[in-house]
Amino acid sequence: MFLSTFAAATFLFAQSPDTALAYAEALARAERYDKDPAAEQYRTTILSPVFGKAMPAIFDACAPGASPTGRPDFTVVLSFKAGRFEAVRHTSDHPTAQCVTERMSRIDWPKPPAPDFAEKINIRMGAQ
Repeated sequence: MFLSTFAAATFLFAQSPDTALAYAEALARAERYDKDPAAEQYRTTILSPVFGKAMPAIFDACAPGASPTGRPDFTVVLSFKAGRFEAVRHTSDHPTAQCVTERMSRIDWPKPPAPDFAEKINIRMGAQ
């Protein structure tokens, strides 16, 4: 009983915007890796293909239709801890952004180039 209640609470929390502190901490780590050569190599050869393959289906599921009207632009931070994916950090309370970040949390993200790696991603779903 406890585990199912805990799992339900965790699922609900995962869909909520992050606290400002959790987001800020992950963003600071992402900025630290912004110019790192190993991170850049990971970003272009490993992370981008996974991201590019997953996002069209996520966008279609979370904001169906061709019109960008009403779609948000927002920023997420992929956060890794101890060399494993931890969370998609975000602060948007827009339902479409919530959907996108929840589905991004389900992706099997590849092992990062550093144990505490984080990556800032600007998602532009609004006017193209």
